[in-house]
Amino acid sequence: MKKIAPLLFYLLALGLTGCSTQKQEEQTKVETITIKVASVVCGSCAKTIEGALKKVDGLKDVKVDVDQKIVTVQFLPAKTNLNVMEKAIAKAGYDANHTKRNTEAYEKLDVCCKIDG
Repeated sequence: MKKIAPLLFYLLALGLTGCSTQKQEEQTKVETITIKVASVVCGSCAKTIEGALKKVDGLKDVKVDVDQKIVTVQFLPAKTNLNVMEKAIAKAGYDANHTKRNTEAYEKLDVCCKIDG
C-alpha cells in the first residue's frame, strides 16, 4: 500500500495538470470571423466601428474593409462571441450581419456615414 500511494498521487497530479493546461489553451485560443457591415461607407465609419469593437473584452484585432463591407475580427471565444460583437457594431449605428443598427446612434453619425441620405 505504501508503494501504491505515491503512484496514485502522481497519476492524480498528472491528470489535474492536463485539465489545467486544456483550460489555459481554451482561454488563449484565438478565432477569426468576418462580419458583414453593409452600411459602412468610409474611413470615418471604419474608425467608429473599430472603436466600438475595441471596447469588447476578448478582442485581439479588428480590421474594417470599407470596399468589401466586412469587418474581420480576431477574438478569444472564451471571453466573447459573435452576438456581442454584432450588438456593439449596431449600437455604434451600423448594420452587422442581420443585426439592425441603433437608429439614435445612426442619426448622430457624420453625414458622409449615412447611406440613407
